[in-house]
Amino acid sequence: MWVITVFEKKDVRIFEFTNKSEATKALEGFKKNAILSFTK
Repeated sequence: MWVITVFEKKDVRIFEFTNKSEATKALEGFKKNAILSFTK
């Protein structure tokens, strides 16, 4: 599972994706403070 974690002022938002291409495309929509990671 691919996970995008977005860090905002006081919040953390997490988005889960099943494949890397979807996650990479979604990551482009976040300008700053976001990381892409993979978990089993």
